Amino acid sequence: MKATTALRKIIHERGPLDFAEYMNLCLYHPEYGYYAREPRQVGREGDFFTSVSCGPLFGILIAEKIAGWWRDSAISGCWRIVEPGPNNAALAIDILTHLRSHHADAFLGMEYVTIDPLPLPRQFQEKTLAGFAEKVRCLADPSSLAPCPTFVIANEVLDAFSCHLIERGPDGWKEVWLESTGEENLLREVQRDCALTLPPLLSGEEYTAGYRTEIREAPQEFIESLRRCMTRGRLLFFDYGFARPEYYDPQRNRGTLRVYRNHRASEDALEHPGLCDLTAHVDFTAVMESADLAGMKAVSFEPQEFFLSRLMRNLLQQGKWDDSWQRNLQTLVHPAHLGGKFHALELSYAEHQSHDEHAMRRLALHSGG
Repeated sequence: MKATTALRKIIHERGPLDFAEYMNLCLYHPEYGYYAREPRQVGREGDFFTSVSCGPLFGILIAEKIAGWWRDSAISGCWRIVEPGPNNAALAIDILTHLRSHHADAFLGMEYVTIDPLPLPRQFQEKTLAGFAEKVRCLADPSSLAPCPTFVIANEVLDAFSCHLIERGPDGWKEVWLESTGEENLLREVQRDCALTLPPLLSGEEYTAGYRTEIREAPQEFIESLRRCMTRGRLLFFDYGFARPEYYDPQRNRGTLRVYRNHRASEDALEHPGLCDLTAHVDFTAVMESADLAGMKAVSFEPQEFFLSRLMRNLLQQGKWDDSWQRNLQTLVHPAHLGGKFHALELSYAEHQSHDEHAMRRLALHSGG
């Protein structure tokens, strides 16, 4: 409980915080944040499962996707894979192992770069990836990377970006702030007038008093930081979330914010700061708007089950199937499991002249140029 006590004290000393500041402290404080410790949060002994933690097939399919892009792009010389938020580096291990074993020509000119701003997880990743030391760099940010052909893979990264909480009151939108109270610095909510820029659809009369949801600032700098290390390439995001109209469905009146600890979900984000994962679904429309401003184009946006099933067919055609992956496959693509809970957004940079119209329609955006 040391982290919880310390974070409550910090919040008490800083005064009331909006929820985004609170979430950032809980997750990323360099000493007491949930993600600042050695990455043991994923898997059976952790707090939650991901597509990576249920077996190697997810990484194998992504490796096949990357190898296909490398081949179709006729890349010669150096190229790069960038993985923000690698956590315990399990996805990196699966991708690197498959590329080395089955795509040696692509593996030869490749480097794999993980991005994690926190020192202890980064040290863990360096140790875990020591078997690929000649191919891997573990960095705090991508700013030192010289531009080259690049494939970015980000699995469950966007959902961990801090978000604001807002609630509809009788006289308009309010923002949720947190303040400490009592001798133990316990936390409570207070509401203030909302000064955030809200999506226009939230002005509708169907949003009645008590409706609560989340607002994230546009991930512009994150997207731009990735673009700056690319001459051309792809970005592939997997996460749970929706296009904006579905995200802000009037019937989803308590939002998507969840707290995970020991594989149990709750909505109480105040009870154990620093000891729980705080997460909210992704507004993929907002991500696409930031990507568009960075000059990127939409390639596809669809549920994970459809995206991975196409890759699975390619794997079968190449005769690379292993019967031990059957249960892993069902978890990844079945609509009642991860296949229906997650979406895949694929973007390109300096490769396409226009957006894919189907993807843009699904994102509730006009295709534009």
